[in-house]
Amino acid sequence: MLVVFRAYGPVRDVVGAKRVERELPSGATVGDLLSGLLEEYPDLESLLYADGDLGDAVSLTVDGVNVSRLEGLETVLSAGDDVRAAPPIHGG
Repeated sequence: MLVVFRAYGPVRDVVGAKRVERELPSGATVGDLLSGLLEEYPDLESLLYADGDLGDAVSLTVDGVNVSRLEGLETVLSAGDDVRAAPPIHGG
């Protein structure tokens, strides 16, 4: 299944593109997608992870929903999902 990964801010700087597509097996998770991306872009690890879990330096969403509101790294992806990694937006 084809999944789109969109990178913004420092993630885009590391990946070198705003959009990358990945073909994943059925039942793949957000963690699987990120593992594959880390093999290609090892500098992503410091942006995405803290103490072995997702950190807070980057907001990670699947189809507009933050993965922290889903199943985190275990969130199962579907064909056509849009996974975005961007600096969190703070406001007041």
